[in-house]
Amino acid sequence: MRDFLRQFLLYSRSERRAVVALIVLIVIVLIAPRFYRFYIVKPNIAFADSTQPKGITEGKDKAVDSNTSDTKDSNTNNNGLFYFDPNTISTGDWLRLGLTEKQAGSIEKYRSKGGKFKTPDDLRRIYVLSDQMKDRLVPYVRIKGRENMEGPYRIEINTADSAAFEALYSIGPTLSARIIKYRKALGGFYRIEQVAETRGLSDSTYQGIKVHLTVNPALVKKIDINAADYQTLQKHPYIHAKIAHAIIGYRNENGKFESLDQLRRLKPMTNDIFEKLSQYLKL
Repeated sequence: MRDFLRQFLLYSRSERRAVVALIVLIVIVLIAPRFYRFYIVKPNIAFADSTQPKGITEGKDKAVDSNTSDTKDSNTNNNGLFYFDPNTISTGDWLRLGLTEKQAGSIEKYRSKGGKFKTPDDLRRIYVLSDQMKDRLVPYVRIKGRENMEGPYRIEINTADSAAFEALYSIGPTLSARIIKYRKALGGFYRIEQVAETRGLSDSTYQGIKVHLTVNPALVKKIDINAADYQTLQKHPYIHAKIAHAIIGYRNENGKFESLDQLRRLKPMTNDIFEKLSQYLKL
């Protein structure tokens, strides 16, 4: 050690600095590994052991099952989707389909209150699902008991109640009530296309539901044109005030109508209005 110090003192100033720097560097290299481990961020690894909540381990097991079963289950495709009945599917299967626990819980709550899916498109009424998710799931809906039914779900629009209308795609309580109110004002529908006249019903919604509609024109209630007063006439959606006055005026001057064609003589009457109105009038 003395020889090293004696030799060190014989070095020039720049040489001594170089030697000191080299010694410091060697020391750093030797002790750095001991401190490095304190600055390493360990990954947060969740272990499926007895200390972990049961729900988490079950979710992981199901996730693994869904991945491994893709090649084994013929009802499951490469995207993890499979055919399911939304009325009986379990919460775990909802999660396998890609829903969150909150979304699955909302559907379970809906079913617990008596909610039921009658058609695949009923799934579109679940507000907690995105439109993209609905488009992804609807093709895989298979509702038990509907497999042997011929054609799509259908309702007769003159007798259907609010629940029947609400079972249709995009028809909620508000539109259902409006359709029924309009039907009552008319005296019933004689053509399916009349449903499209309902206030607030968009054409896109109508186009989506019309395949599910049927009509029985015989159920239409008609107004006796020779007995109805002004108030009764003008309440009908197809009879505005001028036509109601014209009908009453004609009766006062000419007596009772002998045929419905006589309505064509009234100035406010057009061919379009007559064709629609004649379905609701009788002598």
